Amino acid sequence: MKFRCPVCMFPDLPYAPADYHICPCCSTEFGNDDAHFSHFQLREMWIGGGAQWFFGNPPAHWNAWMQLINAGLEMYVPKFYTDLQTQSRTVGQPTEIRYRTEDPELCAVA
Repeated sequence: MKFRCPVCMFPDLPYAPADYHICPCCSTEFGNDDAHFSHFQLREMWIGGGAQWFFGNPPAHWNAWMQLINAGLEMYVPKFYTDLQTQSRTVGQPTEIRYRTEDPELCAVA
């Protein structure tokens, strides 16, 4: 059985998000981090830090923004990314985006 992280929406947790397990995607330690911050706040901190993969190598073709879009949380995705996705679909050319930044302004939710 797979579980979804309630913070970053990573869909392949091998365990329930509880009991001090740590999400390999966003690094949330359930029962510790979420005792001090809401999942919403933890998500904003993860995105503000660049939505980086936390532990080891990410799964092949992992994309933080697509992970959020697939979970119905496109409001957290930077506007430039959604604009490029829309433009890509319009033109018919696939677009691969690799986004890494430490600038929280680029990740701000509008």
